[in-house]
Amino acid sequence: MLRLISISGSESGITKRHLRITFLLPGPPSVPVGGYRVVYTYANYLAERGHRVEIVHAGKLGQFPAPQPSSWRTLRNAWRYWSRIKPAIIPPHVSWHIFHPRVKLSFLPGEPVNRVMPASDIIVATAWTTAEYVQGYAKEKGEPFYLIQHLETWQGKDERALATWHFPFHKIVVSHWLHAEGTKRGLEDLIHIPIAVDHQLFHPGKSLTRRPLSILGMYHPAPWKGGQDMLAVMTRLHERYPSLPISLFGTGIRPKELPSSFRYVQNPSQAELAVLYRSHAIFVHTSYLEGWALPPAEAMASGCVFVGTDSRGNRDYAIPNVNALLVEPGHIEELFAQISRVIEHEDLRDRLQHEGFNTLQTFTWEDSTDMLEQYFLRYVP
Repeated sequence: MLRLISISGSESGITKRHLRITFLLPGPPSVPVGGYRVVYTYANYLAERGHRVEIVHAGKLGQFPAPQPSSWRTLRNAWRYWSRIKPAIIPPHVSWHIFHPRVKLSFLPGEPVNRVMPASDIIVATAWTTAEYVQGYAKEKGEPFYLIQHLETWQGKDERALATWHFPFHKIVVSHWLHAEGTKRGLEDLIHIPIAVDHQLFHPGKSLTRRPLSILGMYHPAPWKGGQDMLAVMTRLHERYPSLPISLFGTGIRPKELPSSFRYVQNPSQAELAVLYRSHAIFVHTSYLEGWALPPAEAMASGCVFVGTDSRGNRDYAIPNVNALLVEPGHIEELFAQISRVIEHEDLRDRLQHEGFNTLQTFTWEDSTDMLEQYFLRYVP
């Protein structure tokens, strides 16, 4: 039986269960990925509240069969043998995130089929590829929920991905934009719970003061992340302002096209990333489409001025000409012009910095977890 505890605040007088909650993710990423970090953060906060949380990582997903040339088969068979014989030597793990001690991490060798999944009160699909498995689970695997963090239309299976939105799950979207997309598709069992920022980590330091001019951006090679746009606009800025310090960070190796005068930080830790934000005045983001977009939010909470693309999900916190400057994705010239405005007008820079910082203080993981927890409890028998 689940232990009952009292809950204060808006739920005063109502008993709250300690739930068994399972999140199902694709395989563990070797580098930080925003969508995973959201799940891992929720898991930590829920575990801190006494819930039993397990994160299951699929070892294989049937929607994307691997190519089978002879060399691939050889590597696959070797990996299967090594995984079976030497599990204690190279156990799967997630090295880039710190977990609450009560969060259980599981790593499946194969697909997340019903028989290998734990019994739960709540089972949460976290991507369309995992939703297709959750749809077929038995009742004892938990009441089905679906954490939707993007349209997931970049894998060439748009119709299949969007079809999962109509599965009989309780659906959570992370932005107003995704909520509008769901409403447009006739979804009713849908709630908007915004993502948040870790303010203990991402903050401006001792005080929010005017910083020496410098620019920071995130580079990602995926076309929809706007990596080439980032390189193009940063190169233009360097040509106009040759003494302006410019830094980029990303999970991959340094881009070959990046001028040698630019600083590049590969795969920074969360602590290193927080220092990068605090030591720059302007943050640039060039993504074409995001479910919410963590980096600009973290940068604003750290005291950066955000100038970037309107990637839809960032509308939850980035208000054009109020606390940020936004342009349509792909408009490199306009983005260059807006960054130049911020560089050349101190009053504008100060206003955007303070308004952005103040806005992000309203996004906390405590509030988001409150909403998620209450949504779970609403549907537990």
